[in-house]
Amino acid sequence: MDLAAGKAVVDFGDGSRSRPIDWSMQAGDTTIWLAPTVGQQVSVISPEGDDERAYIDASFPSSRFAPLFLGAAVAVRFKDGALIKYDPDGHVLDFSLPGSAVITAPEGVSIVGDLDVQGDVKSTGRISAEIDVVGAGKSLKSHRHTGVQGGSAVSGPPQ
Repeated sequence: MDLAAGKAVVDFGDGSRSRPIDWSMQAGDTTIWLAPTVGQQVSVISPEGDDERAYIDASFPSSRFAPLFLGAAVAVRFKDGALIKYDPDGHVLDFSLPGSAVITAPEGVSIVGDLDVQGDVKSTGRISAEIDVVGAGKSLKSHRHTGVQGGSAVSGPPQ
């Protein structure tokens, strides 16, 4: 397989092999690059029997590369187990990753809706809130301090 050139050699199973040929991809305003996998069953199209115009068109499910069986959902599964799935019936986009995710968006990221984080949050910049910030049940906006004295004394904990 020549990933740089987008070509692969197909073993036809009868001892013959193709020359390096292109694999089919969605190409246009949106391009999808999806290289075939060694051992994957594919079909080869040779228009009018012309081997010079041959290309790998599609692949078939097999025990080695089983389909996902996700109903109406659309998904991409990667060899490391990562799965990106959209369920149009449930309106849920799900990213299941064995590692981390990085979003690079120089103009920012906007999330409309509630955000639930299970784990620590770290920021290298300012965190601001328009209404209030509540930590351990204590409001930064409306909590009170007791035992306040004038001068250099330190106030008591929030109430």
